[in-house]
Amino acid sequence: MYSVQKIKLLLMALFLLSCLLVEAQMASELPGAFSQAQETHKKVLLIFSGSDWCAACIRFEKNILDDSHFQQFATENLVVVKADFPQRTKLGKEVARQNEALAERYNPKGQFPAILLLEPDGSVAGSYDYSNEDAVNFIAFLKKYIL
Repeated sequence: MYSVQKIKLLLMALFLLSCLLVEAQMASELPGAFSQAQETHKKVLLIFSGSDWCAACIRFEKNILDDSHFQQFATENLVVVKADFPQRTKLGKEVARQNEALAERYNPKGQFPAILLLEPDGSVAGSYDYSNEDAVNFIAFLKKYIL
C-alpha cells in the first residue's frame, strides 16, 4: 500500500509537471512565436491580460488557460503568447516594452482580455470576445480556424 506521504509527493510531482507543460507551450516573445508557428505549422494565440486587476482576465486564466483539455489542445495546435499588463506586479523593462509594442499593433484600444488568433505571418485570423465561457466553447471557436 502507498503511504499518505508517497501519494502527496506523487500529486505534487504531477502538479509541477502540468505547470511545466503549460510553460512549454507558451512563447516568451512574438518573433520567436512566429518562427515556432512557421516551423510547426501552428497558429499563434495572443492574449492581452491584466493578470492582477482584470476580473475577466483572471477568469479566462482559470476557466480556459488552466484547463487540462485546453492545455492539451494548445500543445498540439497553438503557440501561445501572453502579453500581461499587471498593475501591482512589476515587469522587466524589456518585457514591458515588448508588451507595449504588441498592444500598439494588435490591441490599440486597450481591451482586456483581448484574445487574438494570428497566422504565422502575423496577420489576424480571428478574435474572441471572452464572456465567462468554458474551455469546451473556446476550443470549439479555435477549431473553426485551425482544423
